[in-house]
Amino acid sequence: MTGSAKPTRGLFSRIGLGMVSALALGASLLSVGCGDTVCWALDCGGRDAKWDANLEDSDYPPQAVGLTGSVAVYDRPLDRVLMLTSGGSLDLGGKSVSVGKNLATMKPSADRDKLYVLSRGVQPRVNPGDELPSLTVIEGDSSPKRLARYELTDPLSGLAVDPLGEWVVVYDAGGVVVNPNELILVKVDEPNVEPITKTIRSFGARPQRLTFTSELKLPNGPARRLLIVETEQDVTLVDLLNPLRDEVTIVLPKTPSGVSSQPAQVAFHDGNPDDVNDARVAIRLTGESDVVILELGPTSEEGKDFKPTVNVADVGGVPSSIDFVETDGGLRLAALVPGNRKAALVDPATTVVESVSLPGGYSQLARVTDSVAEKPDFGDVALLWGGSQSDGIAFWSLGRTTGKPYRSVDAYQIGINVTQVQDVPGDELGQRKILVGQGATEFYVLDLDARTSFPMLTNQSGFDLSVAPDGGRAWAVRKGTPEFAQVDLDSLHPTSLEVQRDVSAVFDIERRDGGRALVALHGTGMLGATVLDALDPDSASTRFYPALLLGDL
Repeated sequence: MTGSAKPTRGLFSRIGLGMVSALALGASLLSVGCGDTVCWALDCGGRDAKWDANLEDSDYPPQAVGLTGSVAVYDRPLDRVLMLTSGGSLDLGGKSVSVGKNLATMKPSADRDKLYVLSRGVQPRVNPGDELPSLTVIEGDSSPKRLARYELTDPLSGLAVDPLGEWVVVYDAGGVVVNPNELILVKVDEPNVEPITKTIRSFGARPQRLTFTSELKLPNGPARRLLIVETEQDVTLVDLLNPLRDEVTIVLPKTPSGVSSQPAQVAFHDGNPDDVNDARVAIRLTGESDVVILELGPTSEEGKDFKPTVNVADVGGVPSSIDFVETDGGLRLAALVPGNRKAALVDPATTVVESVSLPGGYSQLARVTDSVAEKPDFGDVALLWGGSQSDGIAFWSLGRTTGKPYRSVDAYQIGINVTQVQDVPGDELGQRKILVGQGATEFYVLDLDARTSFPMLTNQSGFDLSVAPDGGRAWAVRKGTPEFAQVDLDSLHPTSLEVQRDVSAVFDIERRDGGRALVALHGTGMLGATVLDALDPDSASTRFYPALLLGDL
């Protein structure tokens, strides 16, 4: 948006150009007498202040989040989220949900069926009626509604969303006097449960990253999940089965210069399903060759269900990524050391390290065992990426052969330096991944099952790539241009499209009639949208909707 004038919701300030002529045509029908003067019927008796709400440059185009059946557009001046939905072919409607003043952040759930909106409220509060900070939970399907709203006592900025949909944790306080180590745990899958406030011990640091584990079997009591909190110098384990119990804090070792080590990444594993004493957490340290492994074993201390035993292993260089993997020799911690073009396999029970030479300096790994057809009899398969363009990608099979701690590393050359791997949701095409390179003019669709990759060329670099929530399609859009494209992830057939206005984002959502709509947002014309059929997009069959931020007023 250019110019210094701040647009408001006045009748012509936010209205789409396509509607101006229609309003002008009917102007004589809209004029009525107001006392001794003539005025517009829409303005008689004054108008609500919301029609004069200013839009700052930083608000425009507004933030938008794609969900399963809706697009959430944040409208800061009116403290609401406008939920855009589609009922049928080329249809678009809007419903607003109040979310509280002064947005801190908004994030979708992992499956994109809910939206979490954290607001700071009125700061500073000077009147009893000034709004408190809050967390709002919104249903993200094709019939959106507010599910819950939790009032908070202090403004916070951090929001950690549980990938399994059970918890949301609010943290990172920002008041006059703050407790930086206060966590507010919200059981979002049980809206009637009151949020739990908990302060963790951190010895002068504050939370930086929060990780939710899967269910772990621990020595005492039933299996439960943990919240792993990383600060600048330690790691804390919070028992989500008993959140009010004392947490367990692990102070990290000092560096040779006497400075506290900083955690860079955590990984976890439940170990042998029949052994309740071998759940483990691993910690990668910033700029150090040591990795820390915690064994969550039994304890005799009253009120505690486990005790972490700390072990340290040197992996021979600074690792860039870690994860637990299964081999036919048992559980191992895999650590990539790209500077040495090697990986390390650490036995978590003995901390014995086996070095593995790699064909490239790969910096990232992910387990893909369940998505490949040729699985080892024992052990995982990991996808490696993040090296140079000549390194491409590799499949690391962790089954053992004679004399080696793994079965094979198979490298595949592709035309880009892979910097991002996007998952394809769903069971039907879940064996596929999208490989993206920073600044590349192409991306690749990787079939993990067949171990083949298919290049998709674009006319220039600078595109954004997203995958539809149902996993059927990928969309490539170059923001600020009217051009975008669909790739059918089953047939790999691309469809290039061009609409009449520049596009700021595209969202593939489920319609209420069971079809799917593609909503292309335009950051000009006071926020408009062009709607297409997402399953059969055709630039000759579209519908344009202007002035979306007038919706539901």
